[in-house]
Amino acid sequence: MGPSEHQTADDKRWIAAIVDFGCIACCLDGYPGTPPCVHHIVDFGRRMGHRFSLPLCPGHHQHDSTSGKIALHPGRSKAFIAAYGTELQLLHRLETLLGFPHVSLP
Repeated sequence: MGPSEHQTADDKRWIAAIVDFGCIACCLDGYPGTPPCVHHIVDFGRRMGHRFSLPLCPGHHQHDSTSGKIALHPGRSKAFIAAYGTELQLLHRLETLLGFPHVSLP
């Protein structure tokens, strides 16, 4: 799925819900409601779909040397996973918290 793929109504509801929720990593750190960016989970270099997205603030998404946060990118996924779990584990957790059905892997 490329970035220009059409969003379904379910995709739009999911994206709106996660943006409203805030950064999942900040929430786990005790700082809920931190404004997020939308991170699309990829598999073998391709986006899995809009429904496979996580809310991550800039410090948890891309490395920001001033924030002191553990970032997912670039090349820091091992430390991020150790601290917060895998992207799919976080997705499952968010789905439960937000009352969305769990998506099946494509």
